[in-house]
Amino acid sequence: MADHVDLVLRQWGAQRPDLDVSPMAVIGRLSRLSRLIGSELSQTFAAHGLDRAAFDVLATLRRSGPEHRLTPAALMRSAMVTSGAITQRLDRLQARGLVTRTPSEADGRVVHVSLTPAGLELVDRVLPDHLATENRVLGALDEAGRRTLAGLLRDLLESLGDALPAQSAGYTDPSGYENEFCENPSQDFSDGPLHIEYAGHGTAQTRRGGGRPKVIDDEMLATARALRDRGVPVPEIAGRLTIKAGKNAGRHPSIASLYRALAE
Repeated sequence: MADHVDLVLRQWGAQRPDLDVSPMAVIGRLSRLSRLIGSELSQTFAAHGLDRAAFDVLATLRRSGPEHRLTPAALMRSAMVTSGAITQRLDRLQARGLVTRTPSEADGRVVHVSLTPAGLELVDRVLPDHLATENRVLGALDEAGRRTLAGLLRDLLESLGDALPAQSAGYTDPSGYENEFCENPSQDFSDGPLHIEYAGHGTAQTRRGGGRPKVIDDEMLATARALRDRGVPVPEIAGRLTIKAGKNAGRHPSIASLYRALAE
């Protein structure tokens, strides 16, 4: 059975036989899948009076911890949108009574965005339908196929620099994870190149992601790679590993540090 991309490949093969157009077999299908899946998800959100952008904000707050609260900057990093876009989303959601924005008691310059009871009820009502839609979209793949595809897509994303940042929303204590592999707990992990001082490695290094944290030794890394090759998700792998030495001995490595190690 052929799909639209097969047709495109045959046409290019006939018109430009001198070129290797095989990358289109992957990129073309990813592009078409993105549009088709996006349309399915949007229909589910619309049934609840939301769009994908609004659900993104509500869901990010919902999974951020028991307080369901983040700063706009943390929301922006998690949702990967501009400050202007996040402001517009928050304006609309606040007007509907789904989120609130309140100054921090510790620092009046900092604003916290929180889910209201109505926002929490709405996102909890939407989430089962959202997951049902995703399961339906993936219906042609069995469990093994989904794990394989997820692993391949993860590898591709990591190869393009899409590793989990150390301050990712959802951690109970982001600074604690930062301390696992940085000598500077206050280091600002912004959208620019990362300036990270790896404990015990001497001079600072400037890079965008990558670099193995000190807490991940060779044995842990080998175990993590073996588990990942078997399709085990990185968050689950982190929970199976234990740091053997140093101030974090006995703790699990953070998901962020494990992503960095696996990106070597």
